[in-house]
Amino acid sequence: MNKFGAVVLFLTLGLGLTVVTAAAEQAPVNLGSNSTFAVLAGTTVTVTGGGTISGNVGIFPGTAYVPGTPSVTVNGTVHAGGPVAAQAQTDLTTAFNDAAGRSTGPTTVAGNIGGRTLAPGLYKSTSSLAISSGDLTLDAQGNANAVWIFQIASTLTTTSGRKVILAGGANAANIFWQVGSSATIGTTSVFQGNILAAESISMLTGSTLAGRALARVGAVSIDTGGGSSATIPAATTEPTIKLTDTVNAASYVTPVVAGSLASVFGSNLAIGQAFSTTPAPLPTTLAESSFAVGGQAAPLYFVMPTQVNLQIPWELAGRTQTSIVATVNGIASSTQTVALASFAPGIFSIDATGTGQGAVLIASTAQLAAPGTAARRGGYVSIFCTGLGAVTNQPGTGDAAPGAPYSLTRTTPTVKIGGVAAVLQYSGLAPGFVGLYQVNAQVPMSVSPGNAVPVIISVENSTSNTVTIAVQ
Repeated sequence: MNKFGAVVLFLTLGLGLTVVTAAAEQAPVNLGSNSTFAVLAGTTVTVTGGGTISGNVGIFPGTAYVPGTPSVTVNGTVHAGGPVAAQAQTDLTTAFNDAAGRSTGPTTVAGNIGGRTLAPGLYKSTSSLAISSGDLTLDAQGNANAVWIFQIASTLTTTSGRKVILAGGANAANIFWQVGSSATIGTTSVFQGNILAAESISMLTGSTLAGRALARVGAVSIDTGGGSSATIPAATTEPTIKLTDTVNAASYVTPVVAGSLASVFGSNLAIGQAFSTTPAPLPTTLAESSFAVGGQAAPLYFVMPTQVNLQIPWELAGRTQTSIVATVNGIASSTQTVALASFAPGIFSIDATGTGQGAVLIASTAQLAAPGTAARRGGYVSIFCTGLGAVTNQPGTGDAAPGAPYSLTRTTPTVKIGGVAAVLQYSGLAPGFVGLYQVNAQVPMSVSPGNAVPVIISVENSTSNTVTIAVQ
């Protein structure tokens, strides 16, 4: 089981918080709110030829939208200016910079790449790139989550009739064209993937795009030729949740607990990758993905095709099992059953495996209790975990834990550091976050120092995974 995208959360005793998300190598570019957009421009969107665009259309900071005569049908919402389009442009800048900044093992390409077959990976062109002498095939080699990122310093062009062909289970949602200036998709061309252009995008007569046309500062012009042009890639198969693979987000074992964080593993669980851009309240839809747990919309931290991190609704407390269903782009999965318990403590680890160095800070600092910054015997550490059960002053599902008064655990856990019971100073939800618990414990004086001192948390008869800290 891969633990990509696992949420690791750090909190100081003074409540200064940092969030770190560990993601898979060659992960898709996070498009943020652009996951619902087919077209985004900085100045103007102009459409001619009628036809259809499937997905939202946005313009910001400009507001000019020219739907043509006959008017194009937009299966979505047109945001001509306004906060939604503004946020989409902000997210596009982030995504553009992410794609441009990828640097692990790029393959150099130049000029015309038509007629070639390319495996998943990072491809870099220091000038322009064209698909002109033949069609381009992108072969996923049986991996439906395969990712391509093309870094293009200048222009991207296709000549008339040229195609990007997907093979081996490739998904257009996982193809990203980062274009340093402008892109031109030639007459009747068939193009696949997300175009992230610094300037403008032109789709000539009858060209089609399974993906997104996203321009930062300039215009997007589309001649549909009367057909369907830009279309957000849809899930090609229904999402699947693996049996028994809805687990504690820290320990990666069952059961899960109401109000706590869980990881759901499967396939086709989202279109691309996205995470909540603010700690709370958490959204219930990301990258066309939503989950119903016990019939209630579950707040989402992070989604990708193979894993989703979410909060189990507080309202399910007291049950021993519940249902879970994923819906991606309107396609629902089969229903799975999730085991619930009153307590299932799990401690977050830094490498998102549930073992090794724990997400444990030296209290009142932003330093990990790790080699080089070891905790002192007699000093306090803050342990970040989930699954500790009911709390006082309970927040709503998806809402952040309050800071005044605190949400304290109704059942006090036991913490052992180096096999020795520790004195607790605080046990409750981490203020400002969703489903995250914080336990402040004193490192016993009798603990033997070392770089891998074990830490566990127990609540009644339930014991957490074991992580380690450094003690001096």
